[in-house]
Amino acid sequence: MNRPILRRWQAADCEALARHLNNRHIWDNCRDALPHPYTRRDAERFIRSAATGAQPMHYCIDVDGEAVGGITFTPGSDVERFNAETGYWLAEHLWGRGIMTQALQAAVADYFRRTDTVRIEANVYAGNRASMRVLEKAGFRRCGIRCKACFKNGRFVDCHCYELLREEFTPDNTPTIG
Repeated sequence: MNRPILRRWQAADCEALARHLNNRHIWDNCRDALPHPYTRRDAERFIRSAATGAQPMHYCIDVDGEAVGGITFTPGSDVERFNAETGYWLAEHLWGRGIMTQALQAAVADYFRRTDTVRIEANVYAGNRASMRVLEKAGFRRCGIRCKACFKNGRFVDCHCYELLREEFTPDNTPTIG
């Protein structure tokens, strides 16, 4: 398996996107705005939107020529206009291999290079230790826990908050941006 490459989403990614993202284990750790089940039609709609180049900024994670994950940055507004929130997902069969950490570091480096953002935040549901570890290995620090902040799968869950400041970011052997 080759290192991950970050690139723009393409129409040819629809099948892989729908196949990998139609996964309850992934959806359980994402916002409810992500459809479940996730269909080819959802994939087509997303890719059309991502292709516009407008904010938010979307990265496709490509491993061995296949779209297997994604990273999104959504910029803040008003007094938080120099902030962005990131979210990400990876095909389940690739979990635990360090792919997401590498991809997130590369995406953060590219996003900082392209924008005037000074702070990136990420929110993780309690119990998702793997995602917390990805953020920590990518240079984010935990800055708090919001108790019962999210309602997911019919219950309230705590939200672990992470942040990364531009001046504290030191990319570590990041993969290619294609």
